Amino acid sequence: MNMTPVKGRAQPRTRRAEQTERTRRRILAAASELFLSRGYAAATIEAIAAKADVAVETVYGRFGSKVGLLNAILGPAISGTGEHTSVLDRPELAEIRTCSDQRRQLQLMARFSRAILQRTDQLHRILDTAASSDPKAAELRQADRENRYQSQRTYIDILLASGPLRDELTPEGAQTTYATLASPETYAFLTGDRGWAPEQYEHWLADSLTRLLLP
Repeated sequence: MNMTPVKGRAQPRTRRAEQTERTRRRILAAASELFLSRGYAAATIEAIAAKADVAVETVYGRFGSKVGLLNAILGPAISGTGEHTSVLDRPELAEIRTCSDQRRQLQLMARFSRAILQRTDQLHRILDTAASSDPKAAELRQADRENRYQSQRTYIDILLASGPLRDELTPEGAQTTYATLASPETYAFLTGDRGWAPEQYEHWLADSLTRLLLP
């Protein structure tokens, strides 16, 4: 009897793989809870391992360090998919691309950016705290900023495909404007220090982008 698997047919996950994934998720859940409740410094690998009911060596083996854990939590939070995927692959971006009205595009972009910032607000605060004392966390923060900045350039390119920017504004200038208004720091100030609701921030972002970017 021919027992060769049919090509193209997804093979079931092994019991070992399923156990590995459950362990990974348990560690990340423990890390998330302790980062939020204790802060980055106090959330030791030992405490995370104990809460996840795994050996300390297992945490180090899977993630390498606390920065590795934070990165494994932050990436999926940014994408909103539970996985490390690009925000540029999100269906919201496809909707924005198909829209031909620049003002409506900016409204949709503001909604999209607000959702990301709202999901990652506490994690970015933790990252900022970690970066002040941990060089590896500072590197992660810089990489996060650069990834966000490059994604925002794509937003500007999408906007340009539907019409011009205001007079004398370059794409690079528009990108910097977007990056400033839609940064974790600006979001944290307005929703944290000033007490704005996330929806209020979204409205302000859309209005500000429209005034500053379009003719």
